[in-house]
Amino acid sequence: MKRNYDFSKGAVIKGPIKSKSQVENALKEQKTLTSIRLDSDIIAVAKQKAQDEGVGYLTWLNKKLRNAVLGEEALEDRIEKLEKAVFKKKSS
Repeated sequence: MKRNYDFSKGAVIKGPIKSKSQVENALKEQKTLTSIRLDSDIIAVAKQKAQDEGVGYLTWLNKKLRNAVLGEEALEDRIEKLEKAVFKKKSS
């Protein structure tokens, strides 16, 4: 047995592994560990909004950054915008 193993190219898969393609997709979607400094009020708001949506705040921040920088929008967000446009609330 080796004394040291290199796991730098490993993938994290939550739950049971069901197929080889699941492992391949996990390897493609690796994230880069970085460190940035953000204002404390931004972190507080991100944590609150992430909790409201039921996700982690780093996941929430990544989603918002992806949308702002790359112009990518989650399918759920696009559907929500369409629903708001089509099914406008009537004023009482």
